[in-house]
Amino acid sequence: MDVEEVVRAIGGITLVGRLSGGEGAGAYEVVVDSGAHAVLKFDDGPHLDFERAARVTSALRARGYPAPATIATGSVDAARYALVELVRGAMPPELTPSLLAEVFELVELQRDVGLPPRAPWLEDVITSVVDGRTGYCEHAAMSAHSEETRALLDRLRAIATAHADVDVPTDDIVHTDFHTDNMLADGDEITAVIDWEGATSGDVAFDLVTQALYAPQYRAALMDAARTLTDPRALPLYAAHMVLRQVDWSIRHHTPIAVRWYLDEGAALLEAAAAG
Repeated sequence: MDVEEVVRAIGGITLVGRLSGGEGAGAYEVVVDSGAHAVLKFDDGPHLDFERAARVTSALRARGYPAPATIATGSVDAARYALVELVRGAMPPELTPSLLAEVFELVELQRDVGLPPRAPWLEDVITSVVDGRTGYCEHAAMSAHSEETRALLDRLRAIATAHADVDVPTDDIVHTDFHTDNMLADGDEITAVIDWEGATSGDVAFDLVTQALYAPQYRAALMDAARTLTDPRALPLYAAHMVLRQVDWSIRHHTPIAVRWYLDEGAALLEAAAAG
């Protein structure tokens, strides 16, 4: 279904237009009958779990976390949808010292929430690297692209296998895609962390490792903070997942320049994860 069909099927909302940012199904601004503006997301595949996102954000909001409230979830024909609060702010172009300080505060609020996980945390991360996934963390593109990426895939799988015995928290909320493209800010204030459909329970240090891939200027500080939250031996595993995920995605969807950037920054992330 396209967005106009979804809007008509839901009823009581008016489409304003597509919101910028993101890859995949996207998000759309709508006006509900009360006159309030909201975000409409919908998906006809298996990847976005709007109901879990609603439970996660409700638990975080109870702690004062800046996560958008879910207004409604449901389905129309084959499409599942969510209406979510529209929060002021814009995606920051990069992390700043002030936003970094807020990131550390947010991560503390994600700890020890205790919601049921999507799957056993450590097993889920390990198998995502060793076996791969469908739609992300795929192996085929890495295997076919170049000798460099084939060797990298072998290295990442070996890292995951070697770190199966780490002892990590499993009751934190993990966003799993925690970076500035999934944040809204107003000046030096993070007004919302958005797109919680991939969230699960596990080890929030994973979110700091994720951010460390995309913010190399603050990588050392992010990795140091991650080490205080978990078994430091878990960091190479989390880095392996992120490198596989982003290099694979870039090969399949982005330019050779992007692939080169993630290969280089991925190597630096793996080095930082193994240090200390």
